[in-house]
Formats: sequence, C-alpha cells, structure tokens
Amino acid sequence: MTTSEGSEGGAPEPRSCDEAQANSPTTHEVDFPPVQNGVDYLHSVVDHLTADEQPHPRDLKYAVLHLQASAEVLLKARLLQEHWSLVFKDPGLASRKKFEAGDFESCTTNGAIARLKDIAGVTVDDRAAKSLAVLSRWRNALQHYGLKVNARAVDTRAAQVLDFLVAFVHDQLLPSLPGEEAGPLTSELERVRIRVLTIKSFIDTRLKRLADELKDFKDRTVECCSCGEATLVVGEGSKPLSCRFCHATWDDPNHAVTEYIDTFDVNMDGNVQSCPNCSAYALLVDGARVAQAPEERRSLCFSCSADFDELAQCSECLDTYVPASEDDLGLCEDCLGASSAIF
Repeated sequence: MTTSEGSEGGAPEPRSCDEAQANSPTTHEVDFPPVQNGVDYLHSVVDHLTADEQPHPRDLKYAVLHLQASAEVLLKARLLQEHWSLVFKDPGLASRKKFEAGDFESCTTNGAIARLKDIAGVTVDDRAAKSLAVLSRWRNALQHYGLKVNARAVDTRAAQVLDFLVAFVHDQLLPSLPGEEAGPLTSELERVRIRVLTIKSFIDTRLKRLADELKDFKDRTVECCSCGEATLVVGEGSKPLSCRFCHATWDDPNHAVTEYIDTFDVNMDGNVQSCPNCSAYALLVDGARVAQAPEERRSLCFSCSADFDELAQCSECLDTYVPASEDDLGLCEDCLGASSAIF
C-alpha cells in the first residue's frame, strides 16, 4: 500500500499524471541544430580518443564514426548558407518539400568539399582533404565489412581533421549564427580545441623521438598511406614495409605503391612500372614525395629505393629503362642488343 509523504512509511506522495508526463523523457524533443550537432560530435570524438592512455578499440571505432558524422554535418551546414539545394546529391532534382522532410540523398563528403570550393569559395587544404577522404573510407569499412587500422593512425588522422573542423566552424559557421547560439558554441569549441592540443602533443612528442631515427633516410621516406605522416621508409628489399610512426605494414611493395597512389591522388596512368634496377613492379614514376624534398615528384622504387632522374619506355618490350643517350632509338639495352644482333 502506498502512503503519503507525511505518513509513517515516509514514501513520497505519488505524482499526478500531468506532473509525471511533464517530467517524462518522452516529452522532451531532440533538438540539435546543424552546427551544434556537429560540435557535439566533436566532443564525442575527443571523449573517445582521450578516454584512456591507450584507447580501447571500441573508442577508436566511435571516434571514426562520430568524426565522419561531424565532418558531414558541418561541411553541409556551410553549403546550406549558400543554398539548401546544394546538400542534395543532385541539386537539379532538389525539392523543398523533400528537404524539409529530410527525405533525400545528400552529397558525399568529397562532393561537399568540391562544392564549397567551386561555389562558396571555401578552400580545404590538401592535408585536411586527404585525411577527410581516408576517414570516409574508414567509416564505410566500419559500416559494411569491418576495419583494421592502427590506433596511432586513427589518432593522427583524427587530430588533422579535428584541427581543420575547429577552425572551419570558427571561421565559416559561427559568424553567421545569431548571438544566442554562437556564444555557447564558441565556448564549446574552445573546450574541444584544448583537448585536441593534448592529442597533438602526443603525436608531436612521438615524431620528435623519430626524427633522429629517420634523419639518414630522408631520400627514401614518404608519407604513410595510413597515418599521413612522413614516416614510411621504402626500399627495404624483401622485408615488409612498415611505418615507423603507426606501424602500418605492407608485405608487398607493390601493394604499398598502389595504396600510396590511391591515398595521395597520384595519376594512375603509367605511374607504376618495373624497376630497371631490381625488376620489381614497384617503381612509382613521377609520383613520390620524399621527406628530403616534399615539394617535388620523384621516380622512386618502393622495393629497392632506386631514384631515377630520367626514364623512358622501351618501344619494343614496353619496359621502363634509363636512357643511355639521346640516340638510343627508344629501345632498352636488351632490345637494342637484340636489334644489333639481327643486323
């Protein structure tokens, strides 16, 4: 039997139906405007990445998912400032009714970046764009077939994207918000920024420790496809290639070259050739950027680390070779020798 609050049992008096309904969670609305929603995701990301000294795989999983969600929300929030139809996959089929109902297929992250650049005049720097592309692939892998990636790679890519998004919100989104919304978000954003500095501090400390280890390999150290840091030393011969920072590993140098091309948007046409030095199909022609000269594109073999200033393709066997002179007839040494033997 239920007693009143003043009775001997001391149990509280039951609330009326109206009072109970007013305090029921079912009566509260979920109201996250786009920018607030995106910043809330950022908070979740730093929560997961800084939960422990060594984040649990589950933390890394949700860091990837929520960071990608934040990027999509915030990039598209800026597109909305230009016009609501720009968030549709095909703006030509945009419908105001579908937009207001949320019943449409939106553009991809890469599509949003392209539209921001071409229509809104907002430039996303190459480093952030590459990390956003990698993040999108990781999210797709998680949702469809699973993901295996090193924790340090997640930390590094996440720090790059977080850094970009914090500045993006501050520069591109907050100025257009009303004061009552912008004020609290500015404080929230500052808390995220401070926690991002903690993550970046760990990364910088590790990179400084690696600097001495890598100083003698700058001519064959490239950016890692996984973490994006210039810490992948190529040319290890039969040994697997392994990033010194995140420890991502490639058993076959050809696989490393293929992923490098995909990650860093190197033109695929004719870029991978057989190396004239070691014969491995792992020579990246005019596509590798090494730590020694990051602004240049070099021809570098990921198997033996041979670096070529000039290359040609044999018109007979189509193999890549180093031209001995200007009058080599467009033939490699073997084909030239065979041709001479005939005559």
